[in-house]
Amino acid sequence: MTLTFLGTADSKGVPRFWCACLVCQEARMGGTNRRRRTAMLLRGEGQTVLLDAGGDLHTQLAGLPEPLVPDAVLISHAHNDHILGLGDLLDFERYEGGKLPIYAPPSVIPQLAGRFGYAFRKGSPVSPLPPEGLQIAGFRLRLFEVPHGANGQSHAYRLDRPSFRAALVTDAIDIPDRVAQEWLTDLALLVLGTSFADESASEQAGRSVYDIREALALPWARAARRVVLTHLSHAVDVRQVELPEGWSFAHDGLSLDLK
Repeated sequence: MTLTFLGTADSKGVPRFWCACLVCQEARMGGTNRRRRTAMLLRGEGQTVLLDAGGDLHTQLAGLPEPLVPDAVLISHAHNDHILGLGDLLDFERYEGGKLPIYAPPSVIPQLAGRFGYAFRKGSPVSPLPPEGLQIAGFRLRLFEVPHGANGQSHAYRLDRPSFRAALVTDAIDIPDRVAQEWLTDLALLVLGTSFADESASEQAGRSVYDIREALALPWARAARRVVLTHLSHAVDVRQVELPEGWSFAHDGLSLDLK
């Protein structure tokens, strides 16, 4: 059972196409800071689930060594860096006759219909994720709502099997204690979005994702047995930031054993 990161960037990717900072320059040369937008593959028991579908999805999937049709797709929220690749998946169904179960929280589906109206004319190709989630790839896979700061609300993924608990929280900030108590305790793995190293000088009202400084202080993050940071902007140079034992940075192509 594995989790593979197809993309580990924030919404603008790294390098940002207009930027000449040192991180973006290094990324342009194919360095360790080269990052595409969010997408992950969960694999287990002969099944593959695609978690989110950012704007780089075509490149990410076409770059795999073998053709892949996921057994299911889940969408966490309707922001561009998590859904623009959905157009390729919907075209696969519409024009190639493929079968691809796509799920999203009920509140997200109307936003997807507004963005991809052509694909919804004869009915919704996206099904509401049941409250109990899906039993797939060896896990019970659920979504739970988290605050996304200035960007409203998002959802995070929870993966459960009898001997393993994980949470994938790419887009969140200021998660209430009650949510953390319900969803973010006793974790074998926490994947957490931290777009910047330190945004303490920024206006809180305009922020939407934790920074690394905040993540290191979160009790539920410190309690997780392993923490992997993702959703990284060009303000994070993974060559320069030291993390404590048990913490690491994700990178495009990283595959974690879920055991």
